[in-house]
Amino acid sequence: MYGILEQRSAGNPCGYGCGHVFRFCAIVALLVISFSLFGRTFAFGGNNAVSSWSCYYGHEDRTEKLSGFDLLVSAPGGQDPVPLRAKGVRVLSYVSLGEVAGNGPYYEEAKELGLLVRHNESWDSWVVDVRRPEWSSLLLTRIIPDALAAGYDGLFFDTLDSPIDMQRRDPDKYKGTERSCVELVRAIREKYPKLLLCQNRGFEIVRRTAPYLNYLLIEGLSSSMDLATSTRTDVSKADRDFLIAKAEIARKANPKLVVLTLDYVPADDKQEIKKAYDFSRKLGFVPYVSTPALNEVFIHASATHAFDK
Repeated sequence: MYGILEQRSAGNPCGYGCGHVFRFCAIVALLVISFSLFGRTFAFGGNNAVSSWSCYYGHEDRTEKLSGFDLLVSAPGGQDPVPLRAKGVRVLSYVSLGEVAGNGPYYEEAKELGLLVRHNESWDSWVVDVRRPEWSSLLLTRIIPDALAAGYDGLFFDTLDSPIDMQRRDPDKYKGTERSCVELVRAIREKYPKLLLCQNRGFEIVRRTAPYLNYLLIEGLSSSMDLATSTRTDVSKADRDFLIAKAEIARKANPKLVVLTLDYVPADDKQEIKKAYDFSRKLGFVPYVSTPALNEVFIHASATHAFDK
């Protein structure tokens, strides 16, 4: 995902179980079994519904602008979530499930544990071996609690594509990586049954992770920008169709899942911004349009109706 340098440099580059019930009667037993099977989709997070959202990784206080949104994805150490939550905005904290920053506080520990498998030169971060129990422990006992410390409604999962790509590159050496990514998401849901959880991409596993999620983010549904040149391009129809199909698979696995979209368009290109909003809404998705740095808050004319509270 674009614009996460601040969070990656901080080292965080996104249980419900059922208790025993005595056999009282056949109807009660059936209800309990049904809850055990389907509670993973419906028993957490309350109402997922949002009509607007924003992604802001800047460090300047943008409470006034952000208070008009229903949902915000923020970087730890960035926007203070407390005043926004007081205004009814749900705020998710970014966390990387598949990488650690090369200059972050968890890098040395991950290195000593032998978790690092490939350097990501674009962000000076390292893909980790998610199959190792040491990585799960580091996430659940250190990285995620640190990311939540300022007070958030939930977590935004990023970089799951990175370890999944390792299995794609070398299926024999990294066999089981996809399964371990699913287990990570499940373990987080079990530890934090009431948090709102959002996954960015990870389409290879989205059918399996959707029951644990409240939101799924699709980046670049209709418009993308080159990070180096800021050149905007249309997303191809084939790529759009692929993304839409994956979103439908996820929604079938979890009918309450809300699909968010994030498109990148120059801030002054009103025509393309409107097209991105309209295309997403026609599909029943919740759109936001920004620039790759994600360091400003944009309230576009195309989205103003979402702010009519």
